[in-house]
Amino acid sequence: MLKRYLPFFRAGAMDLMAFKFAVFSWVIVSIFQVACTIFLWLAVYQNSPDAVINGFTISEMITFQIFINIYTFVTFDNNTGYTINQEIKDGTIAMSFVKPISYRLRFIATNFGSVSMLMLIFGIPFLTIAYVVLGLLGYITINVSVGGFLLYILLFFVAQLLAILLNDAICYIFGILCFYTTAGFGLNQIKMVVVNFLSGTYVPIAFFPGIFKTIASYLPFAGMAQNPILILLMKVDYITALKYIGLSAIWVVILELFAKLLFTHASKKVTVQGG
Repeated sequence: MLKRYLPFFRAGAMDLMAFKFAVFSWVIVSIFQVACTIFLWLAVYQNSPDAVINGFTISEMITFQIFINIYTFVTFDNNTGYTINQEIKDGTIAMSFVKPISYRLRFIATNFGSVSMLMLIFGIPFLTIAYVVLGLLGYITINVSVGGFLLYILLFFVAQLLAILLNDAICYIFGILCFYTTAGFGLNQIKMVVVNFLSGTYVPIAFFPGIFKTIASYLPFAGMAQNPILILLMKVDYITALKYIGLSAIWVVILELFAKLLFTHASKKVTVQGG
């Protein structure tokens, strides 16, 4: 059965390589974005009377920002919502209802192909370089045995796998909303703002005020970016890391069930614009 979706996996990887200039352009943009973010946090800490703010020192914050930007560049690459919106506009969505494949699994396979290629080309090399350089600078301290360090790496990859599924599920849900409206671009912008803010990409969730911090930590977005990075940087213990992974797994099930119900309803009301 899985063989049906291997072509979509390969297509996702090949599609990424077909737009190499665009990918490298985003790399340059991301580097400038990281630099601007670091300068911003340097200003915050220089004007703060405390050396530690919400559990982060300046070196830990710089490390967190570098790692989370590399991570999100790789993990958040997703065209599911855009593809659904485009298929509705040009009418090819009708073909998806008659093909002997799962409409949902098609997007999961394509997304994994794209993310896998990004991870191999950029993710693993850049994260490794960042780990080595920041470790030599004293920004990262490994206080565990080699076996414990490898366990953290394994937990990180499990958390990232779930993060990819969470991100794709949310993109898929926003894509399905295009069945009800033609404002696909606007929906995508809303999705990007919500995901980046609530996932701790812009500001760590520890900086959120009061009850909002507690609520945000239990939403699926925390498991998409902040939690995997905290695991990778070993800022949490094994039990907390497993709790993060378990919470993400629960949210994957919930979001996929909701997406299935939403798609069942939306597919009965879709209006094709292209024919």
